[in-house]
Amino acid sequence: MSWDSIEHAFSALKASKPKHWDNYLGFYSSWYGGFFNEPWAMMIPMDEHGFHRGDGVFEAARIHERAYIDLDGHLQRLERSASAIGLQLPKTTAEIKEILIELASRVNQDTAALRLYVTRGPGGFSPSVNEVIGHQIYAVLTKFKPPTDKVYADGVTAMFSTVRAKEPFWSQIKSCNYLQNVMMKKESLEKGFDFAISKDDQGRLAEGATENLLIVTKDRQVVVPNFDYTLRGTTVLEVMKIAEELFGKGELSGVRLGDVREEDLLEAREAAFVGTTLGVLPITSVEKRLVGDGRRGPIAAFLHQRLMEKMSTDDSLRTRF
Repeated sequence: MSWDSIEHAFSALKASKPKHWDNYLGFYSSWYGGFFNEPWAMMIPMDEHGFHRGDGVFEAARIHERAYIDLDGHLQRLERSASAIGLQLPKTTAEIKEILIELASRVNQDTAALRLYVTRGPGGFSPSVNEVIGHQIYAVLTKFKPPTDKVYADGVTAMFSTVRAKEPFWSQIKSCNYLQNVMMKKESLEKGFDFAISKDDQGRLAEGATENLLIVTKDRQVVVPNFDYTLRGTTVLEVMKIAEELFGKGELSGVRLGDVREEDLLEAREAAFVGTTLGVLPITSVEKRLVGDGRRGPIAAFLHQRLMEKMSTDDSLRTRF
């Protein structure tokens, strides 16, 4: 029996053109050694440890009005995540930044979503890090589809997940092992909720599958769950700075990190998910119980509007291409 033709396999792959490929704009691979815009070429080796062991780290960022938003913050977190698992970045963050700027220039879109991966690399199928032959960088830009204005106006529903929050050490690392996150999202969709919120073994609320949690308490404090056991979100940090503006005007009584429990969320004036692709997205019910009056509140509305303004005008956040 003869082996199948690799040329035939690639020919069939190129001709297949599944619908989801329409969303893929451009790709960089250190393994391939360059930039590509053919979706069929957006592949990694099967013996890549980032694939078969989840042995790598990643970041998700967005392009808004022809600029990456807080790219430096994302790259700094990438470096921290890599360091935590003993993974040496194959290029400096400055060099990676230049690659991403080049990729965005080639794609030439006003808005897009970036996924950037740094992996242990290919070289074998065991869990040993000694078998890999070189750490790799992969980046892809896709079309960006934010929630609609109606979703922001109506808010979203949430549930308390039965999937436990990550242990504190792992919660600080944005690794390619996102199985818990996947199971959280799967659970919420199966139960008819938009999002799920994890809890740790002490009953503290942590975060959504890919987003931070924020509440506005009865006494008008903005509280975000502590970063000791949740990911230090780049967007939620910026949103907390914006909330300080309201505190300075006397419209909030405080802005802080703290422990948040079920009853705190259920008794809150307002609540929201905060993330790179969401901005500030109001939560209007949890476990079918209304949060506040069940409508988007003024604090969440202001925080999102102000965040979008800063994304358009604040040069300290914008990396142009």
